[in-house]
Amino acid sequence: MRHLREIFDDWLTRAAGIVFVLTVALVFFNIYSDLPEQYPVFGVFNFGMVPVLFVVGGIIFFLAILRS
Repeated sequence: MRHLREIFDDWLTRAAGIVFVLTVALVFFNIYSDLPEQYPVFGVFNFGMVPVLFVVGGIIFFLAILRS
């Protein structure tokens, strides 16, 4: 636990971890759930969030590189 606290000590690494977990969770949800197929507007929102999270993750990664 102490090792994780040292890794996620600033806002960029915390944001990167949160975006990564959200992206993985959303991809698994889209694969295994049939809710997006039953409700098309919900499905468009879910499938549209994956590229948005990838772009946000890329921006956070870029900022982290600039900071170090």
